[in-house]
Amino acid sequence: MSRVGKLVDKSPRQLLHYLRRRLTKQEQLQSFDDKHPCVFVLSTGRAGTQTLAALFGLATNVFAYHEPGPQLYGLSKLSYEYSDDIHIREVLREAFLVARKEEMDYSLYCGKGYIETSPQVTFLAPVILEAISDVRFIHLVRDPRDVVRSGMRRKWYNGHPADRTRVAPPPDSEAGRQWEVYNPFQKNLWLWAETNRWIIEFSSSLSADRMLLVHSEDLFAAREDTMRNQFTFIGAPVPSKRKILRVLGKKLNVQKTGRFPEPPSWSEEMRSDLLTIAGETARELGYEL
Repeated sequence: MSRVGKLVDKSPRQLLHYLRRRLTKQEQLQSFDDKHPCVFVLSTGRAGTQTLAALFGLATNVFAYHEPGPQLYGLSKLSYEYSDDIHIREVLREAFLVARKEEMDYSLYCGKGYIETSPQVTFLAPVILEAISDVRFIHLVRDPRDVVRSGMRRKWYNGHPADRTRVAPPPDSEAGRQWEVYNPFQKNLWLWAETNRWIIEFSSSLSADRMLLVHSEDLFAAREDTMRNQFTFIGAPVPSKRKILRVLGKKLNVQKTGRFPEPPSWSEEMRSDLLTIAGETARELGYEL
């Protein structure tokens, strides 16, 4: 294809960056590096992932995405269930690369790093680790009481359209043997505990420079050390406090619909379930329940 033909095929955004790169004689990146990192955020969801993407969008060395398409929740569930099967893992790796190749290649083309904050990639982390050299991860965690309340308001495990792609415990596990009698509240507690337990276990195989733990509460409070740590992690200077507060002030993707009691109003039985199902993982992550 001629150079003119290639230009015609580009989107306006791609054309803009192409012309800027040509005018400044900027070379296309061949791979991600410390100044232009590839980072994926691992979480349960309902933890501030859209806000984190917006904050990283203030950096000039990366493109930050919240939920790029196509969505990978189904692949993530398969990875949780079958990651020990080398053949299935190979298929998942190729499927992931096909799904994200255009966005990642575009980032490299523009001389930028790539960040994705959506929880849809969480259980694909081992596959991503195999697929991308020097990839980094952020473990974004939020108090289980807030996540579970949000999940209940959204009817997770209670008729939500995406329930089919939500993970469930192996049938031979303790939770699996009780799964059919668990109510949606208990299932949401299990989801928080298991997802974060799984991320902690995955993190233990990585060096400290490839995994960063961020608490949502510190993120929403704009703590200076949290902002410094996360922007240092992606090789970018910390934006001005004004810009950070402007993003946080938007309260992105805040839950507005659905009803469920706030934690202080939970029954003794609910508080008992909270401690029994999520207590150990919560304590490990610094939450006193």
